[in-house]
Amino acid sequence: MSKMAKSLLLGIVIGLSAAALFVGGFVTGTTFDRSQSVSTSDHSLQDFLSAYRLVTKNYYGHVSRRQLIYAAIDGMMAATGDPHTIFLSPSENVAAGTQLNGTQYGGIGAIVEPEGKYLRVVVPLPHSPALAAGLRSGDRVIAIDGHSVTSSSQSPIDSIHGRPGTTVRLTVRRGTEDKLIVVRRAVIPPVTAYARTLRHGIGYIQIFSFGDSTPTEVANALRSLHGDRKLILDLRDNPGGYVTAAQSVVSDFLPRGVVAYERSKNGAVQTLPVLPGQVLTRARVAVLVNGGTASAAEITAAALRDEDRATLIGTRTYGKGSMQSVYSLGDGASVRVTDRLWLTPRRKSIQGTGLRPNIAVAAPATGTTDPALARAIHFLESQP
Repeated sequence: MSKMAKSLLLGIVIGLSAAALFVGGFVTGTTFDRSQSVSTSDHSLQDFLSAYRLVTKNYYGHVSRRQLIYAAIDGMMAATGDPHTIFLSPSENVAAGTQLNGTQYGGIGAIVEPEGKYLRVVVPLPHSPALAAGLRSGDRVIAIDGHSVTSSSQSPIDSIHGRPGTTVRLTVRRGTEDKLIVVRRAVIPPVTAYARTLRHGIGYIQIFSFGDSTPTEVANALRSLHGDRKLILDLRDNPGGYVTAAQSVVSDFLPRGVVAYERSKNGAVQTLPVLPGQVLTRARVAVLVNGGTASAAEITAAALRDEDRATLIGTRTYGKGSMQSVYSLGDGASVRVTDRLWLTPRRKSIQGTGLRPNIAVAAPATGTTDPALARAIHFLESQP
């Protein structure tokens, strides 16, 4: 895999890009079993070892033997032609895990998004400094430490982040009133999902990725909505993650049934069942999807749709119908190998085609409006 391609894979911003789709649809892997190594009687392997010895013995400059091996493994994965069968060096492996599971940081603990010249507070996270200081959903941050959001020399979000224990002074506009709110920064744990309540008591949960903590975060988010009977699940620009995380999230909504089927290379089909004992909600559900909804996010959307639990709204999804197993190589590196396809509960593959939404809503070319969200709200309001 080229350096440029790999930089794209590792350049994901959770919730904003689907470039790192390699994180989607794999199960937690295993350590490589060296007892299954290829016999040196394999002529191709003998050619490789001969080339390796020639380079290490005769190349006039310095060359790292480890880098030679890494390059060979990388080339081997790339030769499959499958963009999801890849090699990750130790540093890339750490970065991939961080992107999937998030990382803690010094900040105030609020989901914010740009809105014109301001930052709009989408929701303060539970038990966060932002919530304790009095920030509310819908507040517009117009200045940070006395500097307008647009005049800062660094990004406004970076200006809000900082060393735990320090304070940041936020000038917020609430309705027609401007208020100064001082927030003491703290260590903020990773967030892969959050909840808020929209108009008319409609619940809203956005999932950024399917990491280790996602099932717990989604279960807590469902509880925080106090049994809202109508719910929007936003999976847009979600690149996926662990299949087991998607299985747990789907199981929050279904008492029984199938999450997906896994079809291996030899054609054998294995059932991925709904798990018992999860947070069961009877809410009517609309799932927002788009071209960045991939892999484990597609598993979730397809399962809720096929089990007649949700209506999909938005644009066609990415279409990653493969699964990867992850194998640790013992030195912090790993390989991720596509070894099976997944099928929807109706035994359909979405590989290369994606999921077609029940209600198609094109994304706006520009502006801050969100027609898919507005359509989902209207759809749920029309339901009994």
